[in-house]
Amino acid sequence: MRKQKENPQLNIEKEKFIIFQFVKLEGIRGKEKYKSDRFVSPIFGRSVKDVVTVPFTVKDTGDTTRRFDAFRTKAKLSEEEAKEKYGNKYYEFTNIVSNKTRTEYFGESNYVPTNEKEKEEVKERTIIKPIARNYREPVQKEQESPFKAYQEPKRVAHVPPVMNEKKIEQEPVVETYKRRAPIEAKDIVTSDFGSNQDLDDVLQDEVRKPQREIYKPKEESYIYPSIKIFSKKQRDLNDKPQWLLDQIDVINATFEQFGIEAEVTDSRKGPTVTRYEVSLDPGVNVKRISGIQDNLMMNLSSQSIRIEAPIPGKPYVGIEVPNVKTEIVAFGNVVDTKEFLEDMEHPLKVALGVDIDGQNIYVDIQAMPHGLIAGATNSGKSVCVNTVLVSLLLKNSPKDLKLILIDPKMVELTPYNDLPHLITPVITDVKMAAAALNWAVSEMEKRYQTFSQSRSRDIRSYNDNVKRGLIDSEKMPFIVVVIDELADLMAVAAHDVEESIQRLTQKARAAGIHLLVATQRPSTDVVKGTIKSNIPARIAFKVASFVDSTTILDGAGAEALLGKGDMLLKRSDRTHRLQGAFIPDEEIYAVTDFIREQYQPQYVFQHEALKQQAHMREVTSDDLFESVAYFVVQTGNASINNIQKEFTIGFNRAQKLVEMLEEYEIVSRHQGTKAREVLVTTMELKEILGQNE
Repeated sequence: MRKQKENPQLNIEKEKFIIFQFVKLEGIRGKEKYKSDRFVSPIFGRSVKDVVTVPFTVKDTGDTTRRFDAFRTKAKLSEEEAKEKYGNKYYEFTNIVSNKTRTEYFGESNYVPTNEKEKEEVKERTIIKPIARNYREPVQKEQESPFKAYQEPKRVAHVPPVMNEKKIEQEPVVETYKRRAPIEAKDIVTSDFGSNQDLDDVLQDEVRKPQREIYKPKEESYIYPSIKIFSKKQRDLNDKPQWLLDQIDVINATFEQFGIEAEVTDSRKGPTVTRYEVSLDPGVNVKRISGIQDNLMMNLSSQSIRIEAPIPGKPYVGIEVPNVKTEIVAFGNVVDTKEFLEDMEHPLKVALGVDIDGQNIYVDIQAMPHGLIAGATNSGKSVCVNTVLVSLLLKNSPKDLKLILIDPKMVELTPYNDLPHLITPVITDVKMAAAALNWAVSEMEKRYQTFSQSRSRDIRSYNDNVKRGLIDSEKMPFIVVVIDELADLMAVAAHDVEESIQRLTQKARAAGIHLLVATQRPSTDVVKGTIKSNIPARIAFKVASFVDSTTILDGAGAEALLGKGDMLLKRSDRTHRLQGAFIPDEEIYAVTDFIREQYQPQYVFQHEALKQQAHMREVTSDDLFESVAYFVVQTGNASINNIQKEFTIGFNRAQKLVEMLEEYEIVSRHQGTKAREVLVTTMELKEILGQNE
């Protein structure tokens, strides 16, 4: 039998299987671990228990705002009104319970605080043993005693000492341009061709010469007038004085007398007028309140009453009654606010006054975009015009705003003379006023042509393009035209003034030209339909009759005003009643004098140019002027009867033509019974008419 081959097997010892256990790292904190501290009350300190309690909440508690109405003496304000008046919405929580007053409200506490400090428990760290089948703990070897009879000498490596050498810090070397020495001027050497120096070298030397910097004068900085110029007055913060409560009782008693199911629920005291908000029971007609207006005025013993039925945005009827004690609204109180001073996006925002709710009312002229101010004499109309002008001067420099002031009275707008904002001095002549309005119309047409060439839609987009550098021109300023008395202009030059105002109010908004018209006679022959239809924003002061109120506001209300700044502001949404701000003459002169000290007047044109323009307009308005002038010079006779027969015109037109010939010194003045003399020849007439070739 064969022997089987035996394969020798190798005895390989396998390593023991051990699961390595990672030791938990303490991290960055080390031994300091987070541990919750004892509870400390922000009000009572440590004199409370350190116990976590779950608050007990009651659901469906009803209206939280009305829950404590029985304990309130005043009605609770809304969140928005509370923030405006007190700065936060928790204005009622003034008496917060402190650690001192706690015992007064809740009595003494049974809890006695302990001063024992809690001991920190230190846990010993446990060593995790590795997991294995046949694991044996390592046997610790006994440490040899350090004291022996013979110790081996220790070997120490020899390292040469390192010498600290001081390094000398050198300044960084930067290659700079070295200027060449100036070339001395040499005598000119004439030769047949060329010179010692090549032409290219000469050109390079000329290029390397430093060029002179062109000096540009810095623009003068404009300093705006300070708000400290204006005086302020504190308002009476008592919302419910005794006379107001008495008037509420009178109104409720009047309702009971006439059997009207209504009562006064709230009141708003303004500077001069208080509005009582009346709530009606279901099924009561609103017109019943308006029906007893005269009885309410009689029972309240007031001058006038205005009923707003209903108040826009509220389910109440408003009864506006004059205050027993009136207050003056100072211009400084209305202007000195962030809403007015820091609003740079609306440079034409003006301050008007304070409404019944105590809020300041501002109007942006760009959004108006034109305004009509009307009211009887001594009603506050001129003061309103002054507040508008001073508001514009506070926020606009002469480069941002230009003014055209027309004052036929000659006394209202004189403080604004010689201002750098004026395009021309304050206009007092009616004929020059018509010429200035015509200039504004021509300026509007020029601006629209500029917009079309520069891809701009309005003055804002044009000025934005100028800032970006897309248009190489100066910033275009706003132009505000103020007419203090429209009745004078309409009496003298009605056709020209009406046509100019109509064109400006229709088209001038996008061009940055705005018109403010004031009049003390708001009748239909002065404020015509063509003028009124294009002026949406209107301010009405006290007027004499209901007809005048409908002319201004298209409705009643202005005849019931009190005067002395009491006004109605009509905008597209609703009509607001407010008390206009008062600015004395001393503050107006202080503002204008401050501006005059910085800049000299920068007029675009003078009054003489306006007179010439007015004369040329009269000449060009009559087509027969040239024909009549040639007829008079050729015949040598300036008789009005001959002109009438020759050109078949009326006496008034012929007389006007002869007066024009007199102004151009073509004929002499009227000499009583003698005929007028012809002063020029045909050649001189051609020179006067500009037809000389």
